[in-house]
Amino acid sequence: MSLRPRLSFACFAVQLLLIASFCHVSRADALPGYLNYEAFKKQLEALGESDLVSVAPLSKTLGDREVMLITISRGMPLDKPALLIVGNVHAPHLAGGEMAFKLAQAIVAKPDDKQNKSILDRFTLYIIARPSPDGTEAVFSRPSVEREGNDRATDDDRDGKISEDGPDDLNADGLVTMMRIADPTGEWIEHPDDPRVLIKADPLKNEQGKYRLLTEGIDNDHDEQFNEDGPGGVAFNRNFTHQYPYFKPGAGPHQISEPETRAVADFAFDHTNIAAVFTFTPEDNLFHPWKTNPQQDKARIKTVITGDDAPYQDFIAKAYRETHGGKDAPSSPSGEGSFSEWAYFHYGRWSFAARGWWIPQTPFSAVPEGAGAVEKVDIPEKEKKKTSDEKRGSDELSALRWLTKNTIDGFVPWTKVDHPDFKGKVVEVGGFKPFVLLNPPIAELDALTGKHLDWLSQLAELMPKVTISETKVEALGANVFRIKATVINGGFLPTMSEMGGITRQPLPLQLAIELPKDATVIQGTPRTQLSVLKGNGGTDEHTWLIQAPTGGSAKIKVWSPSVGKHDVVINLK
Repeated sequence: MSLRPRLSFACFAVQLLLIASFCHVSRADALPGYLNYEAFKKQLEALGESDLVSVAPLSKTLGDREVMLITISRGMPLDKPALLIVGNVHAPHLAGGEMAFKLAQAIVAKPDDKQNKSILDRFTLYIIARPSPDGTEAVFSRPSVEREGNDRATDDDRDGKISEDGPDDLNADGLVTMMRIADPTGEWIEHPDDPRVLIKADPLKNEQGKYRLLTEGIDNDHDEQFNEDGPGGVAFNRNFTHQYPYFKPGAGPHQISEPETRAVADFAFDHTNIAAVFTFTPEDNLFHPWKTNPQQDKARIKTVITGDDAPYQDFIAKAYRETHGGKDAPSSPSGEGSFSEWAYFHYGRWSFAARGWWIPQTPFSAVPEGAGAVEKVDIPEKEKKKTSDEKRGSDELSALRWLTKNTIDGFVPWTKVDHPDFKGKVVEVGGFKPFVLLNPPIAELDALTGKHLDWLSQLAELMPKVTISETKVEALGANVFRIKATVINGGFLPTMSEMGGITRQPLPLQLAIELPKDATVIQGTPRTQLSVLKGNGGTDEHTWLIQAPTGGSAKIKVWSPSVGKHDVVINLK
């Protein structure tokens, strides 16, 4: 807990409001309302004024920024099972970090609310809202460009030079978008419904490409490649050990090479009470649950969710989808080196991941006439019908309609520029602004946080819950007693995932009997390891023969750091 003098809840609330009021000067133009490192850190420190909260740094990055840990607990944190919540592991996904923080904020603001109390009575919460502060801070740099990596200098094109060919702001608008080059050898053509959107030409449909499509920039190192070695750094979400993408940009020199990834992994391994991990990330396994594969399920090295674990994940994913209420979630990208997959496959915990928000599918009819600050191309109704079966680019078209409907200036119209590398060719710069496809307007996050808090309380209820449901003492004479105890799991999830048993990372259930002075165990062991108990009634029964003075008592207890503990006292009559 913080050693500073405690503030009253009212003062605490006022302090948060004051922080929010002056932090507007630190906002990124590309994402109004989102806070930079210093302002965000002040919010976390203000949260630490609550008696329930401890805020402390886990590590410092190469950019000299701290990875901050929020611990929320009633009582000693290690005395309860814990849920680990991690924010924007994909650095440009600032909404993930904001929602992770807002979850903490909502619980601390009303700890005695029925829903919040049910979580805090059983669990400690560990929250790492911004695990990659260097990469996140890059969002606020100029020109504005989406990048995943931290501040490590890298040689992505392996030519012996460091970050010598990054993107460039050719039209001086403060943004790095895309550039299209008129070229009959290119792969891209304009979408028939909206010329702002490019789609790949299909020769089988008698289409010939008209454009090359590249990130905005020039060939700084004159190797006939563009923007292949920018200030990319190492991506937090590509630096973990599961399916590590060797030699790929953003992966780093080796697994867990960065101070921030090492700090988070070490924290996880050091805290054996962590029962499940929830990550805000584009690698979504709640709207797109991981699929099992009976053939790969038998493989020694696991790369797909096990057959025993998949039904549990599916059930919890369904609960998430019903609570979230979203539709048409974007497909999940490859999780090579990702944190959320590492949490399951190598750390052995239940791991749930969701991006939390995406641009909803928006039909033509949802955009009122004349709406929006975004350039709008009107297509005659007969043309819409003619091309309505075109699936390519449909997500981009929907995003443009959504931007127009919500008057968000999120697209740069294609504009001609003079390009030194394409003399005599028409080069245009434009496209979606950085970050707008990943992050909602800041005002939408409160409602989204409420939905995730509802689901988090459901998840807490579904976690394993062990109790000693029945004990029986039988006096056999000569101060000898037979003691039986039955342990039951009343939660939905088993006491350990199958992958947890494979990795041997979660500590197994233990059952022990504590005897009075001068008592001895005749048969059985004072302490034993229990097998995994299935959910909703999985049981294990244990029997001891002991010799003890009549009239004493014994204690039987069952526990595991990631499951919890329960004990009963029995009288020896």
